[in-house]
Amino acid sequence: MIIPPYLKPGDKVSIVSPAKIILPKEIEFAIKELEKQGLVVELGKHTFSKWNRFAGSDEERISDVQNALDNLDIKAIFFARGGYGSVRIIDQLNFSRFINFPKWLIGYSDITVFHQHVNSVFNVATCHATMPLNMQDKELNKISTKQTLDLLFGNDLVIETNYHPLNKTGKVQGKIVGGNLSVLCSLIGTNSFMSPKGKILFIEDLCEEKYHLDRMMFQLKKSGYLQSLKGLIVGGFTNMTDVSGWFEKDSFELINDHVKGFDYPVTYDFPAGHISLNRPIIFGKNNELEVNSSGTVLK
Repeated sequence: MIIPPYLKPGDKVSIVSPAKIILPKEIEFAIKELEKQGLVVELGKHTFSKWNRFAGSDEERISDVQNALDNLDIKAIFFARGGYGSVRIIDQLNFSRFINFPKWLIGYSDITVFHQHVNSVFNVATCHATMPLNMQDKELNKISTKQTLDLLFGNDLVIETNYHPLNKTGKVQGKIVGGNLSVLCSLIGTNSFMSPKGKILFIEDLCEEKYHLDRMMFQLKKSGYLQSLKGLIVGGFTNMTDVSGWFEKDSFELINDHVKGFDYPVTYDFPAGHISLNRPIIFGKNNELEVNSSGTVLK
């Protein structure tokens, strides 16, 4: 996997909106935080455009992302927010210059489309991390922002989490791939899917019905992916619902039902996803995952 050059003070970075609409006031704090680190922030021409619920038409969003990909002065692309829309534009983008001059792509949620596509098709690592929308003047958000920037500036990061009763112990090394589970499952069988076979899979999600979660886990299992992992990191499953009353168990218990028979380490409630403390993970880079009786350590 190709690792893009790490950032340094004075580098220019871009903020673009490939998905849902965003307002200028929602990323004012993020711009200031990036500038405090010595970065020069450039906004896409259509960052604050609007077309229905999208941040501009497909053509406008394609234009912004393409310009950021092609501009050799831009060393990293921060996606402003998720929502929905990345899948509508991913196949219209030309990554030929990006391949020769890779740069960091940063985001989560709907940005899973970019992670999967770039990891799989171009063998380039990406950063699953907080986005400008979430870079807020709040304690946990500020920690997420700091750790994301530390990682992008090339500093090693060790994440330690508390013990969870459903954890399965073990120690493995491997590349982490994945992202938002709903988006991930929607890409299976497409040209943008990065197979997690032989890798550590990370998953998280937001506001899904539990029966939908159960169905997605069956999809991963029936596709042959769950049984072929090196490890599984289960992040935040935030505001999950059971309006239809299908299950009397939480999301982690549902996931555990599908993976408890497999012989690899599993950690639950990992601090990444649609949560304020959204710790960064580099997708495609070798990591060491250790799950023990005390908790979890990701290096």
